[in-house]
Formats: sequence, structure tokens, C-alpha cells
Amino acid sequence: MPMQKASTLRGERIAAGFGVVVCCGLLMLAVPRFIASLYALYPESALKQTDKNFSPEIYEKSISHLSQALAWYDNAEYWQAQALFYLSLLNTSTSQPLEKRQELLKQAHISIIQGLKLSPVDPYAWFRLAAVDKMLKRPSAEIINALRLSFYAGRVEPELLMSRLAFSFDYYNEFNEEMQGLWQKQIPVAWIFHTAKLVEFVALHPQSKPFVEKALAYSPDDWKNFSLDLEIFIQKNP
Repeated sequence: MPMQKASTLRGERIAAGFGVVVCCGLLMLAVPRFIASLYALYPESALKQTDKNFSPEIYEKSISHLSQALAWYDNAEYWQAQALFYLSLLNTSTSQPLEKRQELLKQAHISIIQGLKLSPVDPYAWFRLAAVDKMLKRPSAEIINALRLSFYAGRVEPELLMSRLAFSFDYYNEFNEEMQGLWQKQIPVAWIFHTAKLVEFVALHPQSKPFVEKALAYSPDDWKNFSLDLEIFIQKNP
């Protein structure tokens, strides 16, 4: 019996020791995230007020706080938020020296890429990367690839639909068959979510009409209604 009790006590001690190790491990994982979240409070507050135009100092402070947060915890959302603040800082003044604007774009590009490495299924980030690539005058092949990944990451994104369609149409003639198919598959979705905006887009870009017709070929009623809406829009906006 004494030996059995000793064995039981030894087992309990091992289990308790293992529990302590696990708790310490979880604590070590939790502390960096907690500290990072504290640094992220300021920029998160700024992001929630997207309807406001802040001073450059606020954007710079947000970028700094996110850098400190990322030093503790490598997080995709922090990287993408930092990219947004770089771009917001870029838009605060059009009179900035070209070197300064280029540097802000490059920093935004770096932040977007780092965020995508951690979370690649982000259609907004891929689209943002395409836009930044265009501003940096990077090769169209890189821009198109970012657009392709944006389409695949989120084919039904109502808030992204029309801006992505309009932006990517500038590269339509450079698209391969796969990309043209991805672009055209957005048309029926846009017709559902943004009927008026799609009509206005085609009115302003009449060369896109044949592609829209092809995209709506399997829905004659939609094409008929679209054509009618387009005709009415053009008559009202000669």
C-alpha cells in the first residue's frame, strides 16, 4: 500500500508539473498578443472613423503604434491597417515631394505584402496591392496577377465589386482567357447588387458593352432589362 500511494503521488506531481508547463506556455503566447492589442487601440479607434479626415500627425502616430504592436505580435490585420494609414497619409496632401510620396507607397506596398503572407485569402488586400502597384508604375503583369488573386479570394464582395470591375477593365485587353472569364463572371453579380452603377459604368465605357452582353448571355431577361436601363440612362445623360 505505501508503495502504491507513493506511485500515485508521483503521478499527481507529474500531472501537476505538466499542467504548470502548459499554463506557462499559454501565458507566453497570450502576453505578446495582449500587449500588441494595447498598442493597436489608438489606430483601431482611428480606423472606425473612416468618414473623418485626420491630420498627418494622427496617421503617423497610428503607423508608429502599429509598428510597436507588430513587434510583439505578427498579425495580418495590423499590417493591412498600417498600409491603409500609409495611403491615407499619402492623400493628406498632393503637394508632398515626389520622393516622399514614393516612399509612402513603397511602405504601403511592404505592409500589404507582409499581411498577405500571413493571410492570403483577402480580396481587399489583393485589390489594394494592384492599386499600389499601378501607382508605383510596376509591370502590368504584376497588377493583373494581384487582380486575379483578388477575384479568386472573393468573387462576391458587394463593397468591392464596382471599383474592382472599373479598375481592372483598364487591363482587359491584356487579360488572358482565364482573367477575362473572371471579369465577366463579376457582371451578373454586379447586376444584382449594383444595377445602377453597372449601367453607369457601361454608359461611360461603351467599349465594355459587348463583354457585358456576353456575361449576361445565359439570362436573356437580365440582358433585356440592362439594355433598357442603359438606353434610358444615356437619354437622360446625353
